[in-house]
Amino acid sequence: MAQARRRGRPRETGTDEAILDAARDLLLREGYARLSMEKVAVAAGVGKPTVYRRWPSKAALVADVARRSSTAATPDGEIPEPRPGDVVRTLVSWFRSHAQSVTAPDNAALVLALTAAAAASPQDAESLYLGSTREQHTTLVELLRAGIATGELRADTDVDAVVGALIGSSLYLLLTGRTAEAPERAEGSVRALLDGIRSPEAGAPG
Repeated sequence: MAQARRRGRPRETGTDEAILDAARDLLLREGYARLSMEKVAVAAGVGKPTVYRRWPSKAALVADVARRSSTAATPDGEIPEPRPGDVVRTLVSWFRSHAQSVTAPDNAALVLALTAAAAASPQDAESLYLGSTREQHTTLVELLRAGIATGELRADTDVDAVVGALIGSSLYLLLTGRTAEAPERAEGSVRALLDGIRSPEAGAPG
């Protein structure tokens, strides 16, 4: 998908920004189901072919809208460097604040649009997921590996599986509509999951 978007003449940053802004506004107002490339083109003041030259499908456009919005508007995007033996505490604290951020109205609308895009376009589902969570996934993997290296977490931990479960827990909170309980439920989910991979020699986090 990325290769297809690099073909043709060089992209104009101003045009890209106008299209992404228009798509984001339409998503927040009307939702994914009512979004169309034609509506985006009209709102951005460009022709529909201009949109398609940059994004081959609605799902691909939504993925970039979500990725851009997450990078620009989510204050908890960076996970702090933990002290040795403090990986679990760092994860618990971060996911509590992350749950508050991801369930905020605008962010929630974009995440749900991304989910709808993945469901509507199975061939794009993996790229949609990775495109919106790749940096977060990489950072969490490194954090868990640091916990393994210091003996806080078990050496046989399936790091990728744990990270997938952690990221997925935020989506579950949105899909079940229990956003008011999100911080507490997210913290409880993370603690329960990490209890299963904590090294027997490691003490319980505060």
